[in-house]
Amino acid sequence: MSHYLSNSFHLILISLGVISGIVYLFSLRLEQIIGIFKSGVTGIHIFIFQFLILSVLYFIGAYLIFKKLLSNKYTRSLIITIFLFGVLFRVILLMSTPLLSDDIYRYLWDGRVQSEGINPYLYPPSAEELNQLRDGKIYPNINRQEFPTIYPAGAQIFFFLSHTIARDIYAFKGLLVFFDVMTMMVLVAFLRAYKLQEIRFFIYAWNPLVIYEIAGSGHLEGLTVFLVALAFYLTAINKKTFGVIALALASSTKLYPAILLPVLLEKGERMKGLIIFSVCFLITYIPYLSAGINVTGFLPTYLESPYESFNLGLKYLLMHIFQGLDYHLLTKIFLGAILAASMFFLFKEKRKELIPRYAYILIGLFVIVTPTALHPWYILWLIPFLAFYPSPAWLIFSCAVSLSYLKYITPDGKMPSWVLFLEYIPLFVLLILGYIWKLSTTQSWFSIHKKLAIGVIETYVIPKKKKVID
Repeated sequence: MSHYLSNSFHLILISLGVISGIVYLFSLRLEQIIGIFKSGVTGIHIFIFQFLILSVLYFIGAYLIFKKLLSNKYTRSLIITIFLFGVLFRVILLMSTPLLSDDIYRYLWDGRVQSEGINPYLYPPSAEELNQLRDGKIYPNINRQEFPTIYPAGAQIFFFLSHTIARDIYAFKGLLVFFDVMTMMVLVAFLRAYKLQEIRFFIYAWNPLVIYEIAGSGHLEGLTVFLVALAFYLTAINKKTFGVIALALASSTKLYPAILLPVLLEKGERMKGLIIFSVCFLITYIPYLSAGINVTGFLPTYLESPYESFNLGLKYLLMHIFQGLDYHLLTKIFLGAILAASMFFLFKEKRKELIPRYAYILIGLFVIVTPTALHPWYILWLIPFLAFYPSPAWLIFSCAVSLSYLKYITPDGKMPSWVLFLEYIPLFVLLILGYIWKLSTTQSWFSIHKKLAIGVIETYVIPKKKKVID
């Protein structure tokens, strides 16, 4: 009977994978699908519809996986099935043209500029000095052509090195998918290091946001998330120096992983870890020092400009409640809150089992108080930690955040309020309810043990005392 149920579960999961694969295939035929409908239907409309179906299939799979964990009965073949479908979904989207973001064109452009011996921080793509590098495929699709690059030095090194083998969007996405597949493998080892069931990696492997943002749009998070997961895995197996180096490299591709450094530093090793991290991070900037003060690129403008504000839940809420609240002041407050939370974890006890939880909490806080923009791909580095802590609030948000793309097809180019409500109200409500539930179960635990203690005293201690008195 048990063998029959196991086979049935496997078949159900395969069915979910096959249906999901078919839905992903529609991404390769978007133009034909749009042509079927009347005017007004865009690729983003089709994407949202696809994403909704994939999210439902994903949640069904996640529910079945964690229900299966309760019986602790699953086979190695089930893990292989999950992995192979995860790879298949990514391979399907490799041949799709990026619909949701044009960031990949800037990656390719920065690599091309460097291949000519030019510092990417010196000139924006529209500069006359780069006129000879323009073409009809990459250059016209670059966003913010009048501004220099925003990407840190580690990312620039990656763009330069990848230019030799990946000069078009499909090859470049192939590189990022390679690292994304490696993330799945590292996550399996990471879970094993904590003696957790490897099958939990389903949370990352089949997450439609991860698949669309890396294999579909070709976002740099494919590399960044891999390095973050690697950093925590290396720390878990007591290779802490290499873990810090991996985190420094992750931070050099996208700056935000740097807030996780205090989570990895134990008492007595803080100064050593800080020095190693700083040296590794700063080394990546050596090739670009000729840009001088301009080595920060577009980043200062990005942090200061209200125009860059996108999909902010808590910040949007506060600015509507307090109408006179200054945007720049709130940005500084939120940045301060993130840094303060990061420093708080610097002095926390670093027992092995607590480290992934600290990272999970800190990244979650970062998402909530992001000061400038919360694009959907900014969520990706949280998802590997959801394999450890499968919070319904964050799992739902990882899918609901795709609704933010509707901003790009509104007549006025503004984010509809109802989109923010659908994204953030379930997140905040479920997080609060989860916290209340945790408190109530903690209280119940103490009350149960208190009753047990009283029962023991009444049964064994008090009668003995009475007997002595008699």
